[in-house]
Amino acid sequence: MPSGGPQLESVGDVITRAGERAGTEIRFTGHSPRRGLATSSRVKGHVQIVVAKQGGWAPHSKVLAGSLEIADQWEDNALAGML
Repeated sequence: MPSGGPQLESVGDVITRAGERAGTEIRFTGHSPRRGLATSSRVKGHVQIVVAKQGGWAPHSKVLAGSLEIADQWEDNALAGML
């Protein structure tokens, strides 16, 4: 990142303050959009290793695997097309 640009910590601070000002019950942090990136990328069909590389995770990260949410439990169903 070029010098003088935003630091990673400051981005997280901005997100947290915005959530507090909005009065949300959930405390948003810099981790929130990163997790959203991972889930949205997976929904679009990108493989985990590509998501990891572009999101800054290790290639077979257990943390990344734990960050992947089920976006639609009916469409994203392990049994879909098997019966």
